[in-house]
Amino acid sequence: MEAPENTLEAFRHALNIGCEYIETDVQLSLDGIPYIFHDDDLKRVLAKDIIFASMQSSEIDNLIVFEKYNIPTLEAALLEFPNALFQIDVKTDEVAIPALEVIKKCNAMQRVCIASFNSDRLKTVSDLYPDVCLSMGPKEVLKLLLSSFKLYKKEVPGNCLQIPVYQYGLKLVTQRFVNYVHSQGLKIMVWTINDEKTMQGLIDLGVDGIITDRPSLLKALLSRS
Repeated sequence: MEAPENTLEAFRHALNIGCEYIETDVQLSLDGIPYIFHDDDLKRVLAKDIIFASMQSSEIDNLIVFEKYNIPTLEAALLEFPNALFQIDVKTDEVAIPALEVIKKCNAMQRVCIASFNSDRLKTVSDLYPDVCLSMGPKEVLKLLLSSFKLYKKEVPGNCLQIPVYQYGLKLVTQRFVNYVHSQGLKIMVWTINDEKTMQGLIDLGVDGIITDRPSLLKALLSRS
């Protein structure tokens, strides 16, 4: 990892080397403020058995992660980087709508894409904000995969998909599926790729984005391709 995850410093580093999108996560404080944070609790990052959503924003603002960094609010990140494109994973049902309200307040609706592993959560977002870009959830990805084999006939909601190379032992990211996704006017991003060989293979397949902890390596590969 080239910079501490989900910090403004990490976002700045990625943008400075030429990344087009920031992939990040949001959790909600007890008093309703969306923060840039991945986990449901503080165990991994701070070795504290505290649920993130049980903390007031005043408590979160006083936390120091990775030795010297604050946990930024979603609003702070959007305002700090007013031209950056964001893919935002809404990690809980509770944070989804407050996050969208912040995005709207910051006039950032046209530069964000909302993601979640929960398809029902994405539908809630879509119902209230029909114009926001949505990354497909697991159910939609499965339906799109079935559609590529002509086994599902209905329209699949979503503007793009971000998927791993393999899921449940099944290889999802193949040339055939990438071609199909593109034929439907969609974009495909793959996570989380940190080794050069896999990055190069995905570049050769023509995927639209690679989510990585090593953006400098990816930038170097793209420069040579």
